[in-house]
Amino acid sequence: MLIIMLFASLFASAQETVVVGQVLNIADKTPISSVNIHFKNTEKVVQTNEEGYFLIRYTGKESILIFSSVGYKKQELKIKPGQSVGVQVEMREENTLLREALVIPGVNPAIDLMKKVRLLKRENDVSRQKGFNAESTEQNLVLLSKINQRTLSKRIFDQLKKGNISHTDSSLVIPLYMAENKYQLTNIDKKQVSKNIFSSPENAERLLEKFVGEMTTELNFYDNAIFVLGKGMISPLANVGNAYYDYYLADSVKRKTGKQYEIHFHTKNPKNLAFNGKLWIDSTTLALTRIEAELPSKANINFIHNLHISETFVPLANKNWVRQSEEMTLNMNYELLADSLHPRPEIFVKRSATYHSGELNLKEPGNFARSNYDQTTLNEKLNDLSNTALLRTAKLIAEVALTGNIPAGKVDIGNILQLARLSDIEGLRLNLPLKTNETLWKDGMIGGYAGYATKNHTIKYSAEGKYKLPGEKKRVVGISYTDDYRRIDYNYNNFMYRENPLITGDEDISTTLLMLWSASKLNRRKEFNVTFSNDWNSDIESTLYLRANTMYANGSLPMQTNGINISSFLQRSATLNTRFSFDEKTYENHLQRIYILNNRPVLSVALEGGEYSLNNKTKGYGKLMGAIKQYVPFDIGNLYYVAEAGCIIGNVPYPLLEIPSGSELGGYGIYKMNIPVQTGSGGYSMYQYNMMKYMEYGADKYVNLQSELTLNGLIMNQIPLIKYLNLRELFSFKMAYGSLSNSHQSVLDYPIFMQGLRKPYMEVGVGITNILHIFAIQSVWRLTDTNKSGVFPWGIRTGLSISF
Repeated sequence: MLIIMLFASLFASAQETVVVGQVLNIADKTPISSVNIHFKNTEKVVQTNEEGYFLIRYTGKESILIFSSVGYKKQELKIKPGQSVGVQVEMREENTLLREALVIPGVNPAIDLMKKVRLLKRENDVSRQKGFNAESTEQNLVLLSKINQRTLSKRIFDQLKKGNISHTDSSLVIPLYMAENKYQLTNIDKKQVSKNIFSSPENAERLLEKFVGEMTTELNFYDNAIFVLGKGMISPLANVGNAYYDYYLADSVKRKTGKQYEIHFHTKNPKNLAFNGKLWIDSTTLALTRIEAELPSKANINFIHNLHISETFVPLANKNWVRQSEEMTLNMNYELLADSLHPRPEIFVKRSATYHSGELNLKEPGNFARSNYDQTTLNEKLNDLSNTALLRTAKLIAEVALTGNIPAGKVDIGNILQLARLSDIEGLRLNLPLKTNETLWKDGMIGGYAGYATKNHTIKYSAEGKYKLPGEKKRVVGISYTDDYRRIDYNYNNFMYRENPLITGDEDISTTLLMLWSASKLNRRKEFNVTFSNDWNSDIESTLYLRANTMYANGSLPMQTNGINISSFLQRSATLNTRFSFDEKTYENHLQRIYILNNRPVLSVALEGGEYSLNNKTKGYGKLMGAIKQYVPFDIGNLYYVAEAGCIIGNVPYPLLEIPSGSELGGYGIYKMNIPVQTGSGGYSMYQYNMMKYMEYGADKYVNLQSELTLNGLIMNQIPLIKYLNLRELFSFKMAYGSLSNSHQSVLDYPIFMQGLRKPYMEVGVGITNILHIFAIQSVWRLTDTNKSGVFPWGIRTGLSISF
C-alpha cells in the first residue's frame, strides 16, 4: 500500500508538457511535412503531417524543443515545462550542397558554363526577339499574413485537440487585395487586356502601390538586373555576375527534353541585393529552363523579407525555351496597419503569372495566385472586410499619402501641408483648408482655406471651385482667388514639381515648423486664376491657365524704377502647358490626378503670353519653357533627374524672370560643434539649390539641372560593422546656367542681391541615406561664386528620405 501511494503521489505531481502547432516555410508560408520534432536529450520523436501540423506530449523538465528536416536549418524553441501551448514555427531552407562547393579546390566548371550562358543570353531570351507574341494571366494576392500570435496559438491548440483544424481554414487569413490581369505581350510592349479586382476595396490598389510598390513587376533573369518595388537586384545571369556570386555545378540530370545542368548560386556578400538559389540550364541550347532565387535576410533593403522568385520555362518545336510560369512572394512589416488584433501586422504579397505563346496552352491556375486559398473564399473574405477598422485605417493612410487630404465625411481637410506655418511677417499662422469630395458632389468641388496670423493679426484666404464637364475624356474647368503671402521666388510654372501633392513649392508646415525655422522672405500677392484641362489620350494632357496676379513690394521684394519706389504691379497671362508621358499609371481622386512614377521620361512643354501693368504703362511679353524628369533604376542603384530650359521674349519686371529656387538661409549657417549646418527651407531639397540664396540669380534664357544618384550600399556593404546599418551612398549634382539682359531694368531696377549667371552655378553633394530607414545627410559643396559676400562654400544638409 505504501509503494502504491508513493507511485500515485509521484504521478500526480509529474508535469506534462503539451505542444501543438504548425510548421511553415518562412519564404512562402507553405506547410512543411515530415519535420522531426523532439525535446532535447530525449528519444521520442513526432513528425508533422501533410498540412504541417503536429502534437507532442512530454513529461519531464527539458525545455528545448528541436525542429529538424532535410534541406532546412535546424530550429530550437524554448517551452516552459508543464504548460499546454500552441506555436507557429517558420523554417528557412538551407543549401547544404552550396556550402560544400565553396571548399572544393581546383577549377570550377560552373564559371565556364555561366560564361557560355551569358554569351547566348540575347539569343535565348525569346521575349526580346522580333515577332514574339504571347498572352499572360497575372494574379496578385495581398494578405495580412500574421495575426496576434497568442490568439492564433490558442485557436490552433483548441482546434487541434478537437481534431478539426486545417491550414486552409480561411478564417486564419485576412485578404487585403486580390486582382487578376490579362496582358498581350510582344517583344516591345505589354498591353493590358482586362482587369478584375473582385471585391477589393476601391482604393486598396492605391495604398498598395504607394506602400508596397508596382504590383505589375516584370521579372526577367536574362536582364542584368531585375526590379522589385523599384529596387534593382543583380541577376545571377548578369554580365557582372562573377563579381557578386559564387557558382557551383551541382548536378546534371536527364529530362524528357534532354540533359540539364543544375547550378547553385550564392551571393558573395549577403548585404548586396543579390540572390541565393538554383538554376537549371538546357545542355543543348544553354537556355534557362528553371530558376529559384531568394534574397538573403541580411540584404540592404527596407521593410521586406522572405523575397522568393521562381520561373519555369518549356521548349517549343524550334527548341527555344519560353517562360511558362512565374511566381514571386514577399513579406512586409507594416506597423501603420496595427490594431488590437494585429499589433505587429505583416503583409504577405504573392504574385503569380502564367504564359501562353502560340504552341503552348495557357495553364489555368488552381487556387488563386497559387496560394492555399481558392478564389471564392478570398472574395467572400474581402466582402466581409470591407467595413472593418483595419480597412478604414488602410483607406485613411492611402488617402493622406496619395492626395495630402484627410477625409472627414463629405469634405476633406487638406492639403495637410497648409495646416500651419511659421514666418517673420505673420508669426505662427494656423489654417483650416477644406474641400468637398465626391460624396457631396461627384462632378464638382468647392474648397479653399482661411488662416489667422498670430503676429500681425491678419486673415489670409483662398477659394476655389472645379467642375468636370460631361463626356468620356476628362475635361475640367476651374476658378480660384487667393489673397496670401508667398515665397518671393514662387514659380507659377513649376508644373513638374507640384505634381506631387506633398510638394507645394511654397512655405508650409514641412519647410518651417517641422524644420524649426521661420520663413523670412515672403511677399503679399492677390491671384485670380481660371483653368481648363483636357486629356487628349492616356499619355498626353493639356492645361490652359488664365492668370491675373498682383504682386506687392516689401523689404524682401523691393520694386523701384530709377530709384523711385513702386508699390505693386499687375500681371495678366495665358499659359498653355502640355504634358507627355509613356505608359504612366495614374489614379483619379475626385478631380485630383495622382501620378505613379515609372522609369520612363515625362516631358512638359509650356507657352505663355502675357502683359504687365506698372506705372500706368502696359507692355507684353512671351515665354517658352520645357522640362523633362525621369527615375532611372539600374542594377546597383537609381538616378533621378529634372532638367528644364526656357527663354523670355521682351522685357519684364524682374520677379517674372527665371529665378532658380534657393535655400532660405542661402549662405548663412547655424553652428553646432563649430560646423556650419545649412538647414534652409526644408533642409536638403531635391528641387532647390541648397547652397544658393533666395533670388541670388535671375535669367531670361536658362538651362537648369537637378539630379540625385543613390547606390544600394555599394561601398557601405563592405565595411565591417557599418554594413549592418543598411546605409546607402547618396550623390547629388545641380547646375543652373543662363543669361540676363540689362534691358529688363527699364521696367524695374534689379535688387542689389540679384545678378545674372555669368558662369554656370554648380553644387555637388556626397552623403549617406537610409539612416534609421528615414534620414539622409549630405555634405554639399558650392563650386562657383564662392567668394561672394554672405555665401558659404560648404554645408551639411539633412532631410527625410524613405524608400525600400
